Amino acid sequence: MPTKQFPKTWPPLVVREFGDIKKAYIAFRDLVRSLEDLRRKILEVGNDHAALIDHFVSATNGITSGTTQTQAGATTLTSRFNRISTHGNVDDGVKLPVALAGKEVIVLNDTATADLQVWPATGDAIEAAAADAVGVTKIANQEVITYEAVDATTWYIVNIEP
Repeated sequence: MPTKQFPKTWPPLVVREFGDIKKAYIAFRDLVRSLEDLRRKILEVGNDHAALIDHFVSATNGITSGTTQTQAGATTLTSRFNRISTHGNVDDGVKLPVALAGKEVIVLNDTATADLQVWPATGDAIEAAAADAVGVTKIANQEVITYEAVDATTWYIVNIEP
């Protein structure tokens, strides 16, 4: 039986002439599974990209920082641009969203009170700190810091503007 191979750029498909219906069924079933896996991966990437696009154009004004001075009690940021307008105590804070490579979060401490702490989302890290540890750099009054996720778990400060 002659066998023809499709180009390597496509999932490894082999076209055969089958005399046995069982072998034909198995080859067809495997092809369908391969295509379903490919479809699933395309959707995952598409959903990640859609989430990045939605995040890229978002802004939240008038955020109140969490008052527990802990990661669990920090106010979770949900937008790209975030203006903290109410912040009462030293070390009150906010929490970055879950990291996704390419995601950027800009935080403005637009208050006249104490420095603001920033925590990562649970399981994530800021710069070289351990997972779940508060960021070393606090955001001073009237200061803006930009965070960028370099992968699915790590944020880095890419800009600080006084």
